[in-house]
Amino acid sequence: MNIVLELTEREQEIFDEVMEQVDRTAVFLANLSHAERLNWLKEHQYSHPISFEREIGGTVYTVNVHFNESAAETVEGKVNRILASNIAR
Repeated sequence: MNIVLELTEREQEIFDEVMEQVDRTAVFLANLSHAERLNWLKEHQYSHPISFEREIGGTVYTVNVHFNESAAETVEGKVNRILASNIAR
């Protein structure tokens, strides 16, 4: 299954801005010690469940995120696995 998102010009600008901020934050975090990084993440984590709704082509999609505290797979590993399985198709 391939997923293609068509963005408006403004949506693309927002996406680019977010990715720039992600890159800056990643560099910032990479320069912190392990303890400093954990403290920063605790201060900046969401205090409520992550969820949102988006209407695409007349269909409303609801996204809810849940985290399994006992999961053996990391978020990075899961994302890489999902991307690899979708790219291989």
